[in-house]
Amino acid sequence: MFALLLLLGSFHVDYATYLGGSGDERVGGIAADSAGSAYVAGTTDSPGSSTGFVTKLNAGGSAVVWSVRLANMSADGIGVDAGGNVYALAHDSNSISSVVKVSPGGERTVYSKSLGILASALAVDSAGNAYAVGGASGGLTATAGAYQASVTPGTCHYGAGVGLLTGPCADAFVIKLGPDGSIAYATYLGGSGPDQARAAAVDSQGDVWITGDTVSPDFPVTAGALQSSFHGEVDLGPLRFGDAFVAKLDPTGGKLLYSTYLGGAAPEAGMAIAVDSSGAAYVAGGTQSADFPTTPGAYRRTYSGGSAMPSLSGNAFAARFSASGALVYSTFVPGPQATDIAVNAQGQAYLASSGLSVLSADGSNILHSAGLSGSLALDAQSAVYLAGTSLGYVFFPTAGAAQTQFGGGVYDATVVKIDFAGPPSAWISSIVNAASLRSGTPQNYPVYDLAPGEIITIFGSGFDGRTRLLFDGVPAPILYAQEDQINAVVPFEVNGPATAILLEAGGETFGPGRMQVFDAVPGLFTWDGSGRGPAAVLNQDGTVNSAANPAPRGSVISVFLTGAGRMSPAQADGSLGPLSPPFPAVALGAACSIGQVLYAGAAPGLVAGAVQVNVRISEDVTPGGRVPIVVYIGNYASGFSGDTTVAVR
Repeated sequence: MFALLLLLGSFHVDYATYLGGSGDERVGGIAADSAGSAYVAGTTDSPGSSTGFVTKLNAGGSAVVWSVRLANMSADGIGVDAGGNVYALAHDSNSISSVVKVSPGGERTVYSKSLGILASALAVDSAGNAYAVGGASGGLTATAGAYQASVTPGTCHYGAGVGLLTGPCADAFVIKLGPDGSIAYATYLGGSGPDQARAAAVDSQGDVWITGDTVSPDFPVTAGALQSSFHGEVDLGPLRFGDAFVAKLDPTGGKLLYSTYLGGAAPEAGMAIAVDSSGAAYVAGGTQSADFPTTPGAYRRTYSGGSAMPSLSGNAFAARFSASGALVYSTFVPGPQATDIAVNAQGQAYLASSGLSVLSADGSNILHSAGLSGSLALDAQSAVYLAGTSLGYVFFPTAGAAQTQFGGGVYDATVVKIDFAGPPSAWISSIVNAASLRSGTPQNYPVYDLAPGEIITIFGSGFDGRTRLLFDGVPAPILYAQEDQINAVVPFEVNGPATAILLEAGGETFGPGRMQVFDAVPGLFTWDGSGRGPAAVLNQDGTVNSAANPAPRGSVISVFLTGAGRMSPAQADGSLGPLSPPFPAVALGAACSIGQVLYAGAAPGLVAGAVQVNVRISEDVTPGGRVPIVVYIGNYASGFSGDTTVAVR
């Protein structure tokens, strides 16, 4: 689904549309052509058994031009050549990938070529050659003259526990198909440890750039490599982490033109790669290394991610290499991991992480950002296409979109086309509880809904000081507004089962969108604003609860939340909680997982919708710095156990 990130930015929304039927849809990738048409690949079970799909949307996003299904397959990637032919990477139930080429009109399959192994990514050049990359410990027959004819000897462990097996380690591989689907070349690329190619891009000379990750101390590197030495292995059980790599093969697949490690002391991987007209390569991925190599003048040189457990989701990074392999820039970028990248004619890199960021050509600045993410594509005019997966009513299509209603099942595919050069649009992308940063509760997940009096955060575009938000015609108190984020309070007058939401901003009107209404959708505020981790709790003496200042068992703590629904007596929209009795109480009542609730009602002095719950901690609570805490409003829980915590001694 679309990820959310609190970033300042404005943009024009050309369109936003659902793409789905009565079942579920999952997006595998998106591409765009020079005319502004979008091509989406994915998997659907609407209706019946699961199949892959490839769909073409017109430039305005107002209609499906054509759509085809790929029987007995799941689609994982997509590309378009200069002639308008469409290429889908798909795999079957046996994890065998095929490349399927569809004619420009979608009326016929030009070829369907089985690769014999599982591939992870696809790239297409203007001449109609397709390149599939991945990792394999066998099953690939290298072609004559290939750079690496076989898997490098090495032993790896697979599975876990009593099912632990040993076998050859996987090497990265590249397969090039000609325009007719014949194999032009196939080669391995790797060392004695496990190696995985995760993305590829082709330059105008027919050279293919590859990125991924390696745990091989003997991964092949070339003279002049940025980093010629492996930085070490980090393991978590059977999981093995190493460095990212960046490599470049010539058009025949017989010569390694450039190859380098890219990393620091902790795990990293290259997840995406793009090339510009000069042949420069732009690499994006994830790292946990505080010593990841960055360059002077780069946008961000200090690591800001976590490191509690080895993973590839510490901090996103982006790096630019010249056509010869010289490092132009390297920088950390917002988000825990970059999953996609595209580059425009000016050398500006568009990165999808937990949000969309546009990096300047020299890597020194973020030019634009938006609280949207997903599979990413650009057209020749630098319009951005994002394809993702939306749950229930959380996504808001634009008027005139190809599909303005949720199709059914649990989730549909979604496609959004935006332009940073256009005037900001009045548009709502998502609405979440301002405390938990999600909608819904464990009882009704994954349906997205609101409660009367809930403080909400709205992400979108075009918000300004004149913005009005109306629920069933009733204005909502707006607490905070910037170009792509609003904090507001759902009017207490809102009734179920659903509410119509209208946005007025910048002289434009968006909506109405619709969301379900529940009696309560509670979420606990947290100290870092993430909706996860240490809850915003005050100890009995008024000090801030923390691992260094835990609350004694038997003492009373104050917990703060929103989404508790109506109060008794009722509170007026936008009013402040009284500073002296009588205090409005939560109409549904409250309970807590760690003790007895002594008070649940309006938080004194805070805006109506902010709720304070006083809890006497039970003597039998197991002490610790991260004791799970869940507050129940009626039958509605504030989250899953462990989402939020409190320190107890």
